[in-house]
Amino acid sequence: MDNPDRVRVLGIIDQFRELGVNEDISLPQLVVVGDQSSGKSSLLEGLTSLSFPVASDLCTRHATQIVLRRAAQEEAVVKVSIIPGPAANSNEEQKRLLESFARTLEVDKFTTEEFKTVLDEASVVMGLPGPNADIENLEKRFSDDVLKIELSGPEHHHLSVVDVPGLFHNPTKYQTEEDKAIIRGLIERYITDTRTIILAVLDARNNLANQEVFRMARAADPVGVRTVGIITKCDALQEGDEPGVCATLDEFGNPVNTSPWNKLAKERIGIASLKKFLGKLLYDHIRGEFPALVQEIRNHVMESRNELDALGPSRQTFLEQRQFVTRLAAKYQRTVNDSLSGNYESTLEPQHPLKLRMHLQTANEDFGKTVERKGHTRAFRMVDGNIDVSFRRVKNEQNIYDWIRDLYRQSRGAELPGTVNPAVLESLFRQQSAKWEDIGKKHVTTIKRTIDSFNQSMFKALIPEASLCAKMEARNIGFANEALAGATCQLEQILRDERGGILQTINHYFAETLIKTREDRVLQRLRDVGLEDGEAQIIDLAAIKNAAHLSNEDQAVNDIHDILKAYYKVAMKRFMDNVILQVIERHFLGEDGPVKAISPEYVGTLSDVELSEFAAESYATSSTRTDIGYKLDRLEKALKLAESQPI
Repeated sequence: MDNPDRVRVLGIIDQFRELGVNEDISLPQLVVVGDQSSGKSSLLEGLTSLSFPVASDLCTRHATQIVLRRAAQEEAVVKVSIIPGPAANSNEEQKRLLESFARTLEVDKFTTEEFKTVLDEASVVMGLPGPNADIENLEKRFSDDVLKIELSGPEHHHLSVVDVPGLFHNPTKYQTEEDKAIIRGLIERYITDTRTIILAVLDARNNLANQEVFRMARAADPVGVRTVGIITKCDALQEGDEPGVCATLDEFGNPVNTSPWNKLAKERIGIASLKKFLGKLLYDHIRGEFPALVQEIRNHVMESRNELDALGPSRQTFLEQRQFVTRLAAKYQRTVNDSLSGNYESTLEPQHPLKLRMHLQTANEDFGKTVERKGHTRAFRMVDGNIDVSFRRVKNEQNIYDWIRDLYRQSRGAELPGTVNPAVLESLFRQQSAKWEDIGKKHVTTIKRTIDSFNQSMFKALIPEASLCAKMEARNIGFANEALAGATCQLEQILRDERGGILQTINHYFAETLIKTREDRVLQRLRDVGLEDGEAQIIDLAAIKNAAHLSNEDQAVNDIHDILKAYYKVAMKRFMDNVILQVIERHFLGEDGPVKAISPEYVGTLSDVELSEFAAESYATSSTRTDIGYKLDRLEKALKLAESQPI
């Protein structure tokens, strides 16, 4: 007799299967395997009292789950339904069609003809050939959907068993070599599952050890701990073959059903004994596997939730897209502000691209050093004639005094002797600062590359979906290109202001530096005639006069050098600061630049259509989200069921 606990336990596994848990996790089950001519159909008929229609020209092309339940006579009923397989779960319309298939029939009226009609209808729903189909030219040969037949009645023990298509060995025009391989693969998928108990049906008339199902069972279960051998057609044995069959029984190590031979124990003979044995076997098997099964369900639930979290919120409607991108932009701006203020994550590597302000400061400092050391055409001199160490000498450069003298002579106009034509200073300054443009453009390129690297790292960290990340980067490239164009234009304007017009400054440093340089020149000339400060000396006024006096040209050359040097230093510092503030900060780091343009405010300016163009989920992401959602739903239901009814 079935006890309530056994009914409950077997029922839980049936509900797991109905939920589709078996798509992700193997479930404890009994699976009947054997040749088409092994007596498998007769065995199933004996177990279930169902007369399965025999189609000699077409093998079964799907698995069938048969569930037996003990019930009162007035509750005796046959229910037929379809459990969608993995392929159907990726097609919502097909899944609904399969789930909608349901037939309920009274046991007394459930004839073989009625059964055949229901099976034909189910086959059509599963996309398999119907009763009048051309079975030689099939578009779909097999289905991974499972036909479920539930039988309730007082004569049944609670039992669930899965029947898979039978093996065959000689292909025909209806059963091809391809079909043979497919069936073998289907059987192997079932029997290699460690939670499957293999019911190997063997024809007693053939050498048992040589039968294909025996070899497949041995390969899947070498120790034989989950294999039950069921030997059929013992009544058709040739006289004298019985001992060989009996000797084979020890190969299985489990009870065997044969035709009633007196020397075998009664509990190992006949359908009634087999029903009781299988019911208890499955019950014990489920109880042993259940703790690990529930833990596996928990693990899959956690994995599915993590997979959904990794995809981020759904972006299928305009509202969802706007909410998602607004949150993304806000998070991006928070990271931008931290990166620009030097508030970095402690886990970042020393040179990580997200340390934006550090990289910008380094680049700006390198720019300043380059302008100072390499921005001039010729090195300025000290008053003693030596090169000013602040300015690196260019290899093979012309002495700056000779250069000034040549240009002074070449530019003589109507000015009085010894005076300086302002145009000469302007020309000299433009030549002396000629390298600024190239250095400035290289700096702009370096900054853009630094910001591009920052954004690539940012988007990659914030957006795990590759396609959306690429779209966001592409949209931001527009801002980066605009910033580059604006920065280049601003740089050119600064260069025109510095190098294209008159020389002017109100910076007191210029006048103070020029006065100090002139004083130093006087002192240097006095030192040249032997005068030292603080020492009592006989003064030679003629020598002093000669030392202090310079020709008009020499005086002009010295004045031009000192004026040019003092002004160059003022203009150089002004140029460097203007590039950093007006070019870099304004265009690359401003509100419309490539690190601040994508903001919640910007998202608010986009229309639904514009937003959808880059924020809508790709088909792959949407399909993945849907698949994971269905999977998580069935797993959560299964986990709730398992935890509410512990075994």
